Amino acid sequence: MKFFLFGSLRTLKRRAKDVDLAVDLDGEPVEWAMLRVAAAAPRIRKPVELWLSRSESEPNLAGNYDFRSGRWAFWRRPGQPGFFKGLELVTLEQVVRLAQAQGPYGPMRRPGTPEVAVDCEVRRGADAWGFELAGRWRDGYSGPLEAAAAAEAEAKATGELGPEQALWFRLNAGADLPQPPSRIRR
Repeated sequence: MKFFLFGSLRTLKRRAKDVDLAVDLDGEPVEWAMLRVAAAAPRIRKPVELWLSRSESEPNLAGNYDFRSGRWAFWRRPGQPGFFKGLELVTLEQVVRLAQAQGPYGPMRRPGTPEVAVDCEVRRGADAWGFELAGRWRDGYSGPLEAAAAAEAEAKATGELGPEQALWFRLNAGADLPQPPSRIRR
């Protein structure tokens, strides 16, 4: 798994209202990337925007993580071949240090929390991933994002979410955070 930072790493990110990361999953489960970002986000102290990729040429996911509420939101994005070229490879510890650096304006935070229309939690069940939405439990999904997509579809079908709204959900992976590699693979 590799993390890349969008934009200017040394100057703009200090004043940015959020941190934009691209994550090359490189065969790792998506929940590992989510757990690693969630563990670092309180020290980053800014909302994190992600682009999760298994392949640059296939459809991918873009999303947000709000550390104050512990909620995620994702949506599909088309693949963009060559997207990682020109982006700087970073570790989450580097992102934490840069986000905390005191520039001329100091760390800025986006005010408020995400608008949450329905309460949703995505978690690993006995045999598969599932979601709890408004007191209803559904499972049988291969991963957390598949469960979240099903929850979003159900919430839109029942009218709990409008057609333009995205579902914000809490992830309860029930797994230990994987240890980061001792060095960055190139």
